[in-house]
Amino acid sequence: MNDTYEPVAQGPAYAVHVVRREVRDRLTSWGTGALAADAELVVAELLANAERHGRPPVRIALTLRRGAQGGCTVRVEVTDSGAAFDVGRVRARWRHPAFDWGEDGRGLFLVDALSARWGDRPAPGGHTVWADLR
Repeated sequence: MNDTYEPVAQGPAYAVHVVRREVRDRLTSWGTGALAADAELVVAELLANAERHGRPPVRIALTLRRGAQGGCTVRVEVTDSGAAFDVGRVRARWRHPAFDWGEDGRGLFLVDALSARWGDRPAPGGHTVWADLR
């Protein structure tokens, strides 16, 4: 069984604190409140990237996927109208000896650390960055 939720705070000027509260409230209502802190941070990072590197409109979605044996996964998705990117290239950049932790790259590194897996896929008119939390 899957449940999907799209927070109401959408548009060009997101109030990140509102989105984070909605994410926390939704996960609590799904009985997955233990994932709330990680999910809030992942949503905030992906939203910041969409606003910085993408193009409006931006859409956020949460999906609860319940496994047959009782486990569950929360998928966080942020979709914008910008171009997709190569996740493998991002990960390779982290491993490169010349890489430093300047202003770019830390947000997706946090997403990588907090997620069971994450990626980017083309979407109609743009792309979606997703992350699975368990």
